[in-house]
Amino acid sequence: MFDLTSRFGRHVNRRLRQEKIIWLTTVDSHDTPQPRPVWFHWDDKTILVFSEKGKAKLRHIARNPRVSLNFNTDEDGGDVAVIIGNARVLGDSPASSRIKAYLRKYREGIKSLDMTAAEFRDAYTVPILVTPESMRGFVD
Repeated sequence: MFDLTSRFGRHVNRRLRQEKIIWLTTVDSHDTPQPRPVWFHWDDKTILVFSEKGKAKLRHIARNPRVSLNFNTDEDGGDVAVIIGNARVLGDSPASSRIKAYLRKYREGIKSLDMTAAEFRDAYTVPILVTPESMRGFVD
């Protein structure tokens, strides 16, 4: 269950709002987990990720939409949060307000890639939406 009202759920919700990186794990055609760090936007219901066309994660999701997401732990291995959900590649673009929020969140990161927001949008054209279903972990 994905309950954001418990102590742990409230903590995960804060991290979803504040963190810049989340690890998206898909499963390849050999059933091997394939984790990768991604930028994301949380809207209180779903996690939005953008991908370049032709990337392996898109093929993995098409084959098996079950994914996990997790944050980095603290330096002592605490503050563990793993989210399990279903991913889908969107055929249409998300709402413009959500795209603007995503681009605002990663303004500095996009600059560090030597890209403008428009160049980023031209390169990362495939939206992936993850609907969380459950979570596990612990807070120290």
